[in-house]
Amino acid sequence: MFALFWGVLYVVLGEPVGGAIPLAYTVVSLGSIVLLAITRRYDWFRLTQLTVMLVLPFALMVVLGGFIPSSAVVAWAFVAPLGALAFATPREAVRWFIAYIALLVLTGVLGGSVRAANNLSPTVVLAFFVLNIGGVSIIVFLALYAFVRERDRAFQAIHRLFGQYLSPQIARALLNDPGRARLGGENRDITALFADLQGFTPFTEAHPPSETVRLLNRYFSAVVPVIFANGGTIIQFAGDAIVAVFNAPVEQPRHALAAARTALAMQEAIEAIVREDAALPRFRVGIASGAALVGNVGSEEFRNFVAHGDTVNLAARLQTGAQAGQVVISASTYSLVRDLARVRTLGRFSVKGKSEEVEAFVLEAVHSR
Repeated sequence: MFALFWGVLYVVLGEPVGGAIPLAYTVVSLGSIVLLAITRRYDWFRLTQLTVMLVLPFALMVVLGGFIPSSAVVAWAFVAPLGALAFATPREAVRWFIAYIALLVLTGVLGGSVRAANNLSPTVVLAFFVLNIGGVSIIVFLALYAFVRERDRAFQAIHRLFGQYLSPQIARALLNDPGRARLGGENRDITALFADLQGFTPFTEAHPPSETVRLLNRYFSAVVPVIFANGGTIIQFAGDAIVAVFNAPVEQPRHALAAARTALAMQEAIEAIVREDAALPRFRVGIASGAALVGNVGSEEFRNFVAHGDTVNLAARLQTGAQAGQVVISASTYSLVRDLARVRTLGRFSVKGKSEEVEAFVLEAVHSR
């Protein structure tokens, strides 16, 4: 409709040949639509549309006498590579853009060799300058606006999806620096927290799977926000167990203290659940601090963010030695939180996988300051 109006306007202003070009675009467009309806060949339709959008503005510019006499009508040809970028492929769009530049240079060299002037008044030429530049600018801006808006929506969707399957710290690290997804890791001091539900196995034997999963979701819904609020990174759900690390991948100056507060807050968070039935399982938690290798383990197709080392193993062993409702911490963790923690010593005892006895403590409270 716009091309039809544009063609008629040129005819009225005394440029019938110039007006014939927008009118020809109208005819070709209608023909390509009919052909699309008959053949269902979208590739032909797209090729026809992009060709006329690219070639006809250049033809109109030549007919009207060059860049200035035609009011830079050639700017509309830029819609062709832009349309190819939106409706074809980036590789095709590059080819259309190269064709646009080639025609731009060619018509720039030829200039007004075909015709030096036209019948349009200076006022009309100026008005058409504004319309041409303004119209193309609006189309380009709207196209970029739509692209950026969809890109932001896609990024937000990916961020939400990552956040549901990965800890927020890992999701942010990967989105900010995709190179951090490579296999491998780094050695750093961390605090590892292991927690599982004592008595969960007998519970699963006495209840249907649907009820078991529903209870697990209630427990996890209560404690996961606590871990995240204290800066912890959940690296694994294993049945009824949660494994979290502190000081990885994001650094935390007092990671042992954050883990200690998290463990006690986790026990408090499930109180509303266990008050319903004294027989419901409760968390037992083990915490250890020290060096570990943290990073990505797996294959090129699938990988996990993990922590490996004696520190992690010790936290797991301490968890299995804890009682329901208890938080047991290693001596290394206690040394990092002793200024604020109240503990009860468990003395030294043997744990599986350790050749020497370890010292451990039951964490009873952590003071604010």
